[in-house]
Amino acid sequence: MTTGRNLIRAATALLLATASSAALAQEGAQTAPASDEGGIAEIVVTAQKREENLQDTPISIVAFGSDALEQKGVNSLSDLFTGGIPSLRISPFLGRASAVSIGMRGLVPVDATQVTRDPTVGIYIDSVYVGRVSGLGMEMSDIERIEVLRGPQGTLFGRNTIGGAVSVVTKRPTGEFGVDVKAGIGNYESRTVAAHVNLPQIAGIAIKLDGLYSDRGGLVLNPNPDFHDYSEIRKYGFKATALWEPADNLSLLYSYDQSHDKSTSNYSDITATDQAAALRPTFITLREGRVRTARTGVPVLRNPQRARGHSLIAEWDVADNLTIRSITAWRDLKSVQWDQDTGGVTAWGPNRLFGRLSYARVDQNQFSQELQVVGDAGDFKYVFGGYYFNENGADEATVYSSGRLNAANNGVNLFPEPLPDGGVNRIPDRAARVNVKSKALFGQVTWSPEALLGLHVTVGARYTDDHKDGLLTAIRGVDPNLDFEFNSSRFDPMATIAYDFTNDINAYVKVSRAYRAGGANTRSSILRPFGEEELVAWEAGLKADLFDRRARVNIAAYTSRLSNQQVDFINPAFVSNTETVNAPEKRRLKGVEVDLTLAPVRDLIFGVNYVYTDAPPTPVRNIFSGMIEEVSSAFTPKHAVTLTADYTLPRFSFGELRLHFDANTAGNYFANGTVDYKADSAFLVNGRLTLGDIDVGGGTLDVALWAKNLTNTTYNYFDFRIATRNTTTRYNDPRTYGIEARVRF
Repeated sequence: MTTGRNLIRAATALLLATASSAALAQEGAQTAPASDEGGIAEIVVTAQKREENLQDTPISIVAFGSDALEQKGVNSLSDLFTGGIPSLRISPFLGRASAVSIGMRGLVPVDATQVTRDPTVGIYIDSVYVGRVSGLGMEMSDIERIEVLRGPQGTLFGRNTIGGAVSVVTKRPTGEFGVDVKAGIGNYESRTVAAHVNLPQIAGIAIKLDGLYSDRGGLVLNPNPDFHDYSEIRKYGFKATALWEPADNLSLLYSYDQSHDKSTSNYSDITATDQAAALRPTFITLREGRVRTARTGVPVLRNPQRARGHSLIAEWDVADNLTIRSITAWRDLKSVQWDQDTGGVTAWGPNRLFGRLSYARVDQNQFSQELQVVGDAGDFKYVFGGYYFNENGADEATVYSSGRLNAANNGVNLFPEPLPDGGVNRIPDRAARVNVKSKALFGQVTWSPEALLGLHVTVGARYTDDHKDGLLTAIRGVDPNLDFEFNSSRFDPMATIAYDFTNDINAYVKVSRAYRAGGANTRSSILRPFGEEELVAWEAGLKADLFDRRARVNIAAYTSRLSNQQVDFINPAFVSNTETVNAPEKRRLKGVEVDLTLAPVRDLIFGVNYVYTDAPPTPVRNIFSGMIEEVSSAFTPKHAVTLTADYTLPRFSFGELRLHFDANTAGNYFANGTVDYKADSAFLVNGRLTLGDIDVGGGTLDVALWAKNLTNTTYNYFDFRIATRNTTTRYNDPRTYGIEARVRF
């Protein structure tokens, strides 16, 4: 703890010194006439359950509005996995189309797809917590902004936010008729269309309808035309929202959404093997780099997923300084995944089983109710509330084989249908059920004494009562009579001291505690339970708008202590069997986050986001080998950078031309504990050129050319090794490009 305090003291001293110097520079800058060429716009966020300027919020946070997300080509969380937000580490889970691993600040879960386990970063869509990572790769409807809150958010957001929280806010009905339609085509036979319709207010009710469809051919072709290609995309969904305002101080917002994803899994190449050369099939070549055609033709199936939900948000402005808000939601998820290994994880040799098809199914539903009281009184601002969450989930998995290698070991004889490896009478390989109940009370109060102008002192806490119980219902088709129970009652506090040096420069120091719930590993043969993780973090930050808002500098430095880290180990004899243990040693994580925005002249914006993460490995005893191993954070590079540039040319008589480029570092991390080397370092460049605001019969037309991975850079984003078998590698997407047209009335 002494080391953490010393680091935060040093960081605080540095930030305060920087703030003082910046304040003096700002005072000098304010003596000059204010420029009429514009500056950096204010960004409104709701990270503290009320609308606030991002610069006044004492949290390390980045936010992207709808225009910025469109320029980056972000339609789902999985679009960010190449590093579009360097703090946020997102990766497809083992190549699955709609299941993603999400982490921040070195806290990345390797396997959060099980219904008995929880993530490290909380995902909230319109203030509703989404309990499962399966389905998060689906397209999202008409996003207004995405807020990324870095660091533990245990007070206002609660459990499973030790790394941070991601809040997705979608657009509300306007009550005025409007149509927004976008369609596009691109390489790999991609097609997209999205439509958003606002209906005129009727009887005090405003209605908004959203629909979207996205389709793309495979990135790696299947030599067998009877089956799908790898990395095909097919996503579609709709949303209906109604806003009723029966009085000036009362509103009810109801929404229903449903999303479908029928994409196929990603392709994995074989880059190394421990198997004898004499056993290797003749059609398998060890190679590195992206390929266009798979090594042999085997079944590749669609992964049908459906997520849907209802939500009702009621807001009552009791007075000018008091709002009561109720958030009620029910969500349902059905997810099926078929992962084809194409010989990557199986033993080779004549007449051996080939084409491992891993089947995984998740059925989940959740109900949540949150009540918030938000207000201010004199020198105080406050948020108080209560939260209830109830989740029921079930998952199952079975390994199938597509066929057998022939006697000459130079081809595959496919079965009429994939057959379970354990036999038709011994399925599923594993199955589990779980019920989760979580109740919480929380509060946060900020004191801004008038006598000490510029000082803001915030204290908050959350009491949580967690209960989780579950059981394995099948192992190889037999009920093993194994169950588990997890209970926890916690009090997690936070405190922040912030000071405004000027209206445009402020600094803060913060200490907070959060936790990730315990549970059990359903891939364990004994349903081994594990305890909760706890994170205590110290943070210091500086936020400054300088030179008439032509420069914005936000810096945060943190150090944290992680206790009882949940660590997974894989059974080398059976890859589907893993065990989870809590690390006995505390782990230190620290880092720096810098967000810089420059607007040197009108309509030109530069952005730099830099993240430094020091996440040293943790020594943990491997439960299978008995050896001490150094366990690293997955998908966490030490340095990550995103660069952006946006320029709008002087308006033409018929419209305006907008240019956008962004470049992101990628790779240079350990993907998992099965390999002892890092993924390749990469630098990915994306661009978009838009001719917009063209008048068309009472509306406007935008036409855009876009490209992702302009230089067609290749890097291995995921390597996985099975001892005595093979090392498989998944590569990032190749260059993609297309054209879009958008019409708004």
